[in-house]
Amino acid sequence: MSARIAIAGGGPTGLMLARLLHGDGHEVTVFEADHEIGGLCRSRDVDGYAFDLAGGHIMYTRDPRVDAFWTSLFTDDPLTSIKRDTRILHDPDHWVSYPFENGLGELPLDHNLECTEGVIRAHLARSTAPQPEDFRGWIDWKMGAGVAKHFMAPYNEKIWKADLAEMGTTWIADRVPDAPLEDVLRSSLGETTEGYTHQINFRYPTHGGFADIHERIAAPVRDRIRLNHRVEQIEQAGEEWIVDGERFDLVISTLALHDLPKILKGMDPTAADAARQLRFRGVACYLLGVEEEWVKPYCWVYLPHAKQGPANRITYLSNYSPNNAPTGKGSILAEVTYDPDLPVPDVTQQGRRELARALQTAGVMDADRVTVTDAHLNRVSYILYDLDFEAKRNATLAYLDGLEGFEAIGRFGRYEYHNSDQCLARAFELHERLAPSLARGGGDRRGATLDGGSPLA
Repeated sequence: MSARIAIAGGGPTGLMLARLLHGDGHEVTVFEADHEIGGLCRSRDVDGYAFDLAGGHIMYTRDPRVDAFWTSLFTDDPLTSIKRDTRILHDPDHWVSYPFENGLGELPLDHNLECTEGVIRAHLARSTAPQPEDFRGWIDWKMGAGVAKHFMAPYNEKIWKADLAEMGTTWIADRVPDAPLEDVLRSSLGETTEGYTHQINFRYPTHGGFADIHERIAAPVRDRIRLNHRVEQIEQAGEEWIVDGERFDLVISTLALHDLPKILKGMDPTAADAARQLRFRGVACYLLGVEEEWVKPYCWVYLPHAKQGPANRITYLSNYSPNNAPTGKGSILAEVTYDPDLPVPDVTQQGRRELARALQTAGVMDADRVTVTDAHLNRVSYILYDLDFEAKRNATLAYLDGLEGFEAIGRFGRYEYHNSDQCLARAFELHERLAPSLARGGGDRRGATLDGGSPLA
C-alpha cells in the first residue's frame, strides 16, 4: 500500500530516505527551505573551481551498505581514490603529521620532549585519577600538559569558540583520535606512526564537487522536491499529520531540534524548552583560487594557533579531483567556525582579502597571487556539546520518539554528530524499520530503535 510521506529537509538524510521510500512506491514529498538541495554537502562552480560550501568533505565509511551504494551510484563516472596525508601547521618550518601524538618527532626538540613527558605523566596518573567530566580537564587527563599546550587546547578553543571547561566529553568517542602509548613513544623517537586508520583512504567525486553525491541520490525523486519551501507548521490530526495545510500519513523531520518548538504545534513544554537550549556553531567557508605551486601535497591542514589567523583548517580541494580547479591552478578551502549569537565572519571581498593575508602570515600562501575568491556562511554546522547537552537532547527526543507517525533523524534532526556516510546509514536503518508497517498501510511503528537503543517512534 502507498503511504503519503512528508520529508522536511533536503539534505543527505532526507534525500536518501526519499529515494528509498519512493522506490517502495510511496508518495513522497520533500520540503526544502533553500533554493537548492544538499544541506551542508552543497557545492558550486566558481570560474572553474569546485567550492564545497561547508568544508572539505570526503567519502569514507565503515558501513558496507553505504560503501556499496556509493560505488553503484558512480558506475558511469568512477570516484577518485585518495590516500590521506594531513598535517598540523605547528609553525612555518614544522608541518606535523596528523594525529598530533603520532608525529611528535617532527616537532622542535624541546616541544617534542615537553609533549612526550606530558603523555607519559598522564598515562601514569590515569591509574588513580578518574576521568574528568569536562573537555578541558579530559585533554590534560588523556594527553598531558604538552599536547594540551601545543595543539589540543588552542585548536579546540579555535574551532568550538567556547570555554572547553564548559564542554562535556560524551562526544569524544570516534571523534578524537586515541593513539596507543607505544605509538606515541615511537613517534617521539622519530618513527611517525599512523593513527585514525579507518580514514587513511577515502574517495571523492570526479566531477561537480561533493555535491555530485546528493545530486545523484536525488535523481529519481527530483519531481518530488519542493525548493524554497520552509516548513512553517507541523500538526498531528488523529492518525494523520498536517504539514503547512497538506495531509500525510507520516512525517520524517531532519529539521534542527532547536527549531522544532516554533514549528511543531502542541509540543510538550518541557521538551520544547530543552530543544531551545541546544547549542550549535556555524562555519564560514572561503574558497581561494591560487597558483598551482602553492598547493602542497596534502589533503588538509590544521591551524591550531591564534597567531595563524581565524581559520582552523584548510583543505587543498584541488588535490581531490583534477576537475576541482582549472589547469595550472589550485584551490585552498579555509574554514572559520563561529558562534551564531555573536558577529559572524566577514565573507565580503574585504573579509576574503583579510583571510588570505592571515594565511600568508601563517606561511600557507601568497595573498597577492590569489586569482579567485568566494565565501559562504553556514549558520548551523556543528553541535556544541556543553555540560548538560545529553540531558537536553534526551528530554527533547523522549517526547518526539513517542509521537506515532513522526520520525526525527539527521545530524541536527537528532543532534547526533554524523558525517555524511553515517547520515546515509541512518537512512538505510530507518527505511528498513519502517518498511514492514508501511507495506501494511501504517500501523504502530513505535518500538523500533537505532543503534544505541534510542527509540525511533
